Amino acid sequence: MTNAITLTDITRSYGSTRIIAPTSIDVESGQFVSLLGPSGCGKSTILSMVAGLDHASTGDVTVDGRPAVVFQDHALLPWLTARGNIEFGLRSTRPDLSAQERREIADRHLAAVGLAHAAERRPARLSGGMQQRVGIARAFAVEPEILLLDEPFGALDALTRRDLQLELLSLWEADRRTVVMVTHDVDEAILLSDRILVMSPSPDATVIADISVDLPRPRAGVDPDPELRRHLLDLLHP
Repeated sequence: MTNAITLTDITRSYGSTRIIAPTSIDVESGQFVSLLGPSGCGKSTILSMVAGLDHASTGDVTVDGRPAVVFQDHALLPWLTARGNIEFGLRSTRPDLSAQERREIADRHLAAVGLAHAAERRPARLSGGMQQRVGIARAFAVEPEILLLDEPFGALDALTRRDLQLELLSLWEADRRTVVMVTHDVDEAILLSDRILVMSPSPDATVIADISVDLPRPRAGVDPDPELRRHLLDLLHP
């Protein structure tokens, strides 16, 4: 299998402080990989490097494909409807589509995240969970080769978070795009991931463990692995 993302001995410094020590990461095409670690360890910085929004101070970043990013704050345009936000993304990334094709794609992805009834609502009339659903639908609609998720469910209540995790899994399992997700949540990482990369605290943070998650898919209703959970918590809190 080919690598969609390769980071080779990357570092990131701000002034005299080195946030990320030399770190190498390979992500295979079609894998779901989570970056798990304490706040400030550089997880989101690594994601930004892959997205092209930041750069490594030293080392190389190679990305084979077009990424799309889903942030925690969903970043919807407030003057557009739910459908309009998805169509706006399609206009810039898939300019070959007709207006009718954009509408059909937007409606299909809204239906996939349970928001067909809210297509004409603007963000102010959507709950936080619904807004995040639109953000996820928008990311999948542009058909990126790589999906980057920066704590996409961090601001949601526990029930909404679980519902969206399962919806994300359903969307991902349909076409197995390459996904890299930043999270603080051990249970979320276990539920969603093929691999979990655990990072040490900053400064000089780096990947200290690369752990495969061997739970069967699909995972809705699958019991978590308590031994794996304990191992991850021990790594995070030595």
